[in-house]
Amino acid sequence: MEKPEEMVIGKYAKLTLDFTFKKAFASEEDKDLLIALLNAFLERKLAYPITDVLIKNPYIQGQTIDSRGSILDIRCQDAANNSFIVEMQMSKQAYFFKRSLLYSSQSIVSSAKKGEGYDFNYPNVYSLNFLDFDVDIGDNRSNVVQYVSFSDEDCPATRYEYVNLVFVRLPRFRKSIEECESLQDKLLFSLRHAHELDSPPEQLNGNLFDRLFMVAKISNFTDMELSQYVSRAMFRADRKGEIDTARDEGIAIGKNEGIVIGRQEGEARLLQAARQMKAKSFGVSVISEITGLPKEDVERL
Repeated sequence: MEKPEEMVIGKYAKLTLDFTFKKAFASEEDKDLLIALLNAFLERKLAYPITDVLIKNPYIQGQTIDSRGSILDIRCQDAANNSFIVEMQMSKQAYFFKRSLLYSSQSIVSSAKKGEGYDFNYPNVYSLNFLDFDVDIGDNRSNVVQYVSFSDEDCPATRYEYVNLVFVRLPRFRKSIEECESLQDKLLFSLRHAHELDSPPEQLNGNLFDRLFMVAKISNFTDMELSQYVSRAMFRADRKGEIDTARDEGIAIGKNEGIVIGRQEGEARLLQAARQMKAKSFGVSVISEITGLPKEDVERL
């Protein structure tokens, strides 16, 4: 199997690839890495630092045989039964915020106490989402990490911390290693640049980062792990190629048709571009990702 270029020249695996991310942060053996990640990015939301977690099955069963379940990257629970969802999202996806809220809601339902006398006092849910793509979260805000929770519109200071959504826009992190002072900064630097390094810089010395880079070191992979990593890396490269091609063809279709962009015209262009791409045998997921149309609408075209 031919290896992607990044694996040929790199000593460490790409930590934003879902395989490596879960290998590093969803392991019982290196559970301290997950605890450090949670504390670094949720510190402002937590009453107390997390000292231990129970890593749970990432699959959340639907409530009925016909209802849809969800498979998460990492799902865990602390001593107070608070639930934590950790996701690494590499591809830009329509309605990602809504998806995060859906997963959080499913986590609430799965953790709620059953039976009579239920008082709805379910544990808090924290959804920590790393986005390996840029997205505008409103008002041209440049911050890397965005925290979202329920609040009173007339009194924003009044917050309800039952559901907490945290979005980390990795491309917005542009600090050099010399500028990284906090644990959060150093973790962000590692996530973005580990696969580009020949050795960890001195700023990342210490037990925590020694273990993180040991996990990411490709020479420490088993044959099966290396095969899985190569497969995932090749899939990502192929998918990126499909998306780039579909985007270029979609733009060309719009230019050739000379469609004036407006609300209705824009929707018509999306539908037309989706039909054209579908006729050229692009996958439903790729078309949905490019146009922002729900997969169900694409399938009906």
